[in-house]
Amino acid sequence: MKINANQLPTYLQKNLAPCYLVTGDEPLLVDEALDAIRAAAREKDFTSRDLHVATTGFDWSQLRDSGANLSLFAEKRIVELRVPTGKPGRAGSQAIADFVAGCDEDLLFIVVAPKLDRNSQSAKWVKTLESNGVFLPIWPIDLRELPRWIADRMRRAGLEPERDAVTLVANRVEGNLLAASQEIEKLRLILGEGKVTADDVTDAVANSSRYDVFK
Repeated sequence: MKINANQLPTYLQKNLAPCYLVTGDEPLLVDEALDAIRAAAREKDFTSRDLHVATTGFDWSQLRDSGANLSLFAEKRIVELRVPTGKPGRAGSQAIADFVAGCDEDLLFIVVAPKLDRNSQSAKWVKTLESNGVFLPIWPIDLRELPRWIADRMRRAGLEPERDAVTLVANRVEGNLLAASQEIEKLRLILGEGKVTADDVTDAVANSSRYDVFK
């Protein structure tokens, strides 16, 4: 099943799939999606996590062994696999498919990869994860959507931003979501919850999108 990032919270309230494929090039949004999945898993008593990073020369038997070791423990386990290139190769693709086939209620499998092109999305390992669990592509926030994203995030932080305040933050961070998140947290710490004006932002927000050798 393929779902959008904004559908994930609602989905996790009702279901915990046996496997997830999370892809994207926006680190903040990817990390937050992973945090949400892990939090939902903890509520279902998944108490440990094995992490594998499939860099060049990765031994795919390590992934297989993570599943085989489950018989030695009573605890539920998350097995997380990061594929930095988005291309696990023939051996990796088969190993992932085999691992998914062996998943049971005591094992949660999460695969993380960068944004996948159309050809990569048709690969065997991607289709196996999608058909047995959830495929969650994370799309970047474009500049037109950025003000709304900032406003929503400010409200979730307990702030009540004026439109000009949101516009000023958006202009300062210029699409850098991590910088935007940090500036919102800074505003919350400085001002507390409540109304935020453009003057408040001018006083508190550093220009995070421009640097020189002295900064």
